[in-house]
Amino acid sequence: MPESHQSCTPRVPATSSGTALSLPILAGSGGSTGHGHEDPHVPKGPGAPHSRMGWRRAVVLAVIQLLMIVHVVQWLWSGTTISPIEPSEAMETAKYGVINVGTIFFALALLSTAILGRWFCGWGCHVVMLQDFCGYLMRRIGIRPRLFRSRLLLWLPLCLAVYMFLWPVVYRVAIAPYTRPELQWSGFSLHLTTTDFWATFPGLLMAVPFLLVCGFLTVYLLGAKGYCTYGCPYGGFFAPLDEVSPVRIRVTDACTQCGHCTAVCTSNVRVHEEVRDFRMVVDQGCMKCLDCVSACPEQALHVGWGTPAFLAKPVGAAAGGAKPEASAATRRWDLTWNEEIALALVAVGGFFAVRGELGVPLLFASGIAICAVAMAWLVWQLVARRDARLHRWQLKRAGRVTGAGAAVGIVSLACLGGVGAIGAVNAQFALASFDHERALVAPQVVFGGAGTKAADETQARARRGLARFERALAWADALGVGGFVRSSAEVRMAWLDSVVGDYASADGRLRACIAREGMSEGLAISLARVLRGSGDRGGGVALARAEWERHPEWTSLREELINFLVIDDQFDDAYEVARKGLEFSPDDPVAQRRLAAMLVESVRSNFVQEGLSILDKLEAKDPENPLLMLARSIGLQRLQRFDDAERVLRRAIELSPDDWRLHQALGDMLMSIDRQKEAGPIMRKAGELRVKSMKK
Repeated sequence: MPESHQSCTPRVPATSSGTALSLPILAGSGGSTGHGHEDPHVPKGPGAPHSRMGWRRAVVLAVIQLLMIVHVVQWLWSGTTISPIEPSEAMETAKYGVINVGTIFFALALLSTAILGRWFCGWGCHVVMLQDFCGYLMRRIGIRPRLFRSRLLLWLPLCLAVYMFLWPVVYRVAIAPYTRPELQWSGFSLHLTTTDFWATFPGLLMAVPFLLVCGFLTVYLLGAKGYCTYGCPYGGFFAPLDEVSPVRIRVTDACTQCGHCTAVCTSNVRVHEEVRDFRMVVDQGCMKCLDCVSACPEQALHVGWGTPAFLAKPVGAAAGGAKPEASAATRRWDLTWNEEIALALVAVGGFFAVRGELGVPLLFASGIAICAVAMAWLVWQLVARRDARLHRWQLKRAGRVTGAGAAVGIVSLACLGGVGAIGAVNAQFALASFDHERALVAPQVVFGGAGTKAADETQARARRGLARFERALAWADALGVGGFVRSSAEVRMAWLDSVVGDYASADGRLRACIAREGMSEGLAISLARVLRGSGDRGGGVALARAEWERHPEWTSLREELINFLVIDDQFDDAYEVARKGLEFSPDDPVAQRRLAAMLVESVRSNFVQEGLSILDKLEAKDPENPLLMLARSIGLQRLQRFDDAERVLRRAIELSPDDWRLHQALGDMLMSIDRQKEAGPIMRKAGELRVKSMKK
């Protein structure tokens, strides 16, 4: 993205003498002059420029908010609704191939932007409505936020967009095959409805601070639409797409360069200069709000088709005037390049500091990051500049910090220190989680109840992880935020306790979590496992059974209970639980597969026949599933139908030739019917595939 195309960077050609042309801008309803200061000689009142489009856009945005509320109410009323109509939902497509309504909506928004320009930001975004409302309130009390002008920070939205929507694809395609081969791509799937509408949205404790930071604080510190300019990841795609749009704000010869258009623009675009130099608005920050069109006293501005921005040439170039690069000296930035680089590092550090265990949503994190940049800039001005201002406040005059400056500096340093402290806690949690994820040991070793232990190296890693979790929780408590992360941390600590054989500590941590938050499916499974690992097998079964009977919808707990019963040779009880699970959820394929697998392995022929009947129904929906074929072959062997079993297994191997379990099952069957010569090569193949699978 060339610098001359950046928002806040109008391409202004110079005159033949090398100086840029510019006119004073009237201080109307829209904000400041191009440099953040109102002209005291411009009269206020009825003669000031005014947009007639603002109230119309406010009505449109209010209707959109109302529709969003109706969507939520409809979900609360019926329990099912279409998935959120929110661009961030497209991350599900990038990560998992799930195409939802949000993905379709975002794709249409991008396509329309390439044709109509960046209209969605101005007319369809609730965060823009929030920023405009906050800006309106500030103007009512005499505060006119000045645009913070940074070159590097303009790249943040694009970087965030790549991080959200492109990086997951790159990771899955180019990195995961070598580092996490278990992340198999399952293809695209269509999910247009949901029963858990709020699953990807924050609660009130996160939503209210988000509105305050991304609505009010970004405008106050960074200028009108400061979040759009420097923090919005969707803008990272919308802005460059605006370059190719043939629909733009254009001008006729009736323009008198009065500056009303720039005065009412709330997107920080120097409209009068752009239409003078390019006969249209080329700035990517233009959100097609149409304030400039409605405020033009000569009706010289209009929306029209024509040359897109990336092909625009200054009107003076054709007559021998200066090229666009000649105007670089006329651009005004707030930062030197050294300051740009330093504050870019602040932005990156601030973003990742608040994205960990004590994490906030990505959009909120970007708002915090750019506010941290503005605060760091204020502190730097107090240190390095002779004079400094923040709106009407004189922070430093002739090298001396004023009382207001001291207050602003203290508040800014406190906020930056808070972000840094949260980053330190998150870093400690990240190290602890690293140890947790690499305390690799089979659950049957930890929870088998036979006194088996993990390897010494694994136990050492678990102890290191426990120490780091304890340290991170202590730091979080010191910041007063430990309650937000304690339960999540202690569940993982309970696993590490179990790895080192300290089941009493694991039991205590889990029961403390249950006392704070109530029983959940995950906590029930974890506590039942810990009880069995400590030697109380019956207690683990009893707890799992009691909780599942209270919550028959907890399918994972049901499967865990069945595993316990099978391991303990309580097959009749396992059959009973599996049948009840299927009765509760007759269309649940997991329950069907579990009962079928248990029945076909039974020594009772009537059970085997029942299992094969269930497999018939499953295979009708999924006829080429190798694992269903494996289960069928087991049942056929129980009925002494070895030829049919062999045929089914060989077909399964054709469908999944790298699955060692299929080769193993075929080899075992051939061995059992005295066909050892044929079984030998198949068993060797199974061993090779198993070793390869374990290495992955």
